[in-house]
Amino acid sequence: MPKILWTMILIASCAQAQVAAPASPARSNDAGAQPTTAIADDLSSAHTLGGKVGLVRGVLKRLDPIHDQLLIQAFGGGDIRIAFDARTQLLPDGAGSHVISIPPGSVVSVDTVIDQGKLFARSVRTGSSEAVELNGQVVRYDAAKSELTLRDPLSPQNVSLRITPGTTVVNRGQSVSPQALSAGMLVRVQFSPKQKAATNVEILAERGNSFTFEGRIVSVDLRSRVLALSNESDQSVRELYIGSLGPTGMSLLREGADVSIQAEFDGDRYNVRTVALVTLNP
Repeated sequence: MPKILWTMILIASCAQAQVAAPASPARSNDAGAQPTTAIADDLSSAHTLGGKVGLVRGVLKRLDPIHDQLLIQAFGGGDIRIAFDARTQLLPDGAGSHVISIPPGSVVSVDTVIDQGKLFARSVRTGSSEAVELNGQVVRYDAAKSELTLRDPLSPQNVSLRITPGTTVVNRGQSVSPQALSAGMLVRVQFSPKQKAATNVEILAERGNSFTFEGRIVSVDLRSRVLALSNESDQSVRELYIGSLGPTGMSLLREGADVSIQAEFDGDRYNVRTVALVTLNP
């Protein structure tokens, strides 16, 4: 009798275990349902990047994969930090590549937006090795040798380029003779690194010129009293000095603000004279 009773207890225990067993996967699925939904929602919202698109062009100095930041020495400007994540596209490589594969020293063009108060990289394009663009200041132009010497803000050494009969020189939209080039001018030059010959030279500023810049403030450094502006008209980043700007104008200077700035070039830098808030076209 005790043997029969013990056998019935074992059979009942096994039956109870078989009934309870399927409940375990169900609990596992229920526990995992919420994170899966949350991840899907995060991915869906993560790919939504709106707002005004700016452009930062320059040389990648450092890539920080820990804080997901690009440190770029902008052409015509200072160092700019730009955030990135899985939403950032690398062009022209396309899918399968990521910005972390870009080696420091590469020339890059970054399409930027303001995302949660930060400058964010929507896409990054790597420069071509066949053509190089340089924003610099004319040290001298030797007409006898047809040689233009520039101070490159990205290099401790000056850059010398040949001016050929095919070189186009432009000042404020008008073609001019290379003889118009003089020391102290700010210029943008496209050239072939192999031939060291300039194909296009654009005169950006001469001493005493007044300029109107309109765009979005990328960064403000109150210690050095310098701001970086993503200029709307030519999609370049301009570094402007705010040394003599009064308290009213200073109060308008904040990252992400859309502004119109009147500045004067003194042969060394752009000095901000007035600042006004504006509404840029979407």
